[in-house]
Amino acid sequence: MNRSPIGVIGLIGLLGALALAIVTAAGVRAQVPQKYTNLQVLPKDTSPAQLVAMMKSFAQGLGVRCEHCHVGEGNDLSKFDFAADTKPAKATARKMIRIASTLNAEVSAIVPPAADAPTALRVTCFTCHRGALKPLTAPGGGGGSTP
Repeated sequence: MNRSPIGVIGLIGLLGALALAIVTAAGVRAQVPQKYTNLQVLPKDTSPAQLVAMMKSFAQGLGVRCEHCHVGEGNDLSKFDFAADTKPAKATARKMIRIASTLNAEVSAIVPPAADAPTALRVTCFTCHRGALKPLTAPGGGGGSTP
């Protein structure tokens, strides 16, 4: 079988990227506590993979990193105190999670879920924050009301 050098190089690159992704994911999983000691809003049976996905969505939705809500600095999550309630942003995040959960329950009762994403949340951090720490406001005059 005659393979082109570009195809082989591409395959090697793909395998290298896959190996890096696996090592990186394993490193993050190794830093996530296997037992949670201070979950107040999130379900107690949240798996480490679910928790990481949620935290990533919060960080992306607000354009922040872990240290915005959690005590610690840098990329070594094993040095973070995730259970600490020291930072006011963590209390705010809990309130916002409750609000988003309520809104999602109410929206689901009014508007049927999308056929292609029946379990997708309608209201997330990104809905209002759009990647910014402070929620972004809509331009004036677009509220749907008449003067």
